[in-house]
Amino acid sequence: MVTFDGMVAFCTDIRASAAFYEHLGLVEDWRDDNHIAFHLPTKNAPEGAWLLLHPRTDHQVPHDLGTFTVPDVDATVAALRSGGYRILNGPADAPWGVREANVVDADGNGLTLVTPLG
Repeated sequence: MVTFDGMVAFCTDIRASAAFYEHLGLVEDWRDDNHIAFHLPTKNAPEGAWLLLHPRTDHQVPHDLGTFTVPDVDATVAALRSGGYRILNGPADAPWGVREANVVDADGNGLTLVTPLG
């Protein structure tokens, strides 16, 4: 069986990136001198997954981190926008039953934020 445990976001400024994820409502799980980890609750796994902010080296480029469900995508985007973060598009209703927006974290990693409709 394949399972998903977590993901790594490569960052040039760990603390600036952490501030972005705290704007999303994630809670820091642990940190050391070079890393900050956040717990990611999941619908089907009570133990959840993790997001690790890791220092970027020259060969690592920003990438898409996937989809994050938030309680209110409009409010989340407004908070990110007021924090000076880049919003690529949305929020807008999608035909697959969510309201979504595409945003970029402090290091250029892309995320899709969604809130289920209805």
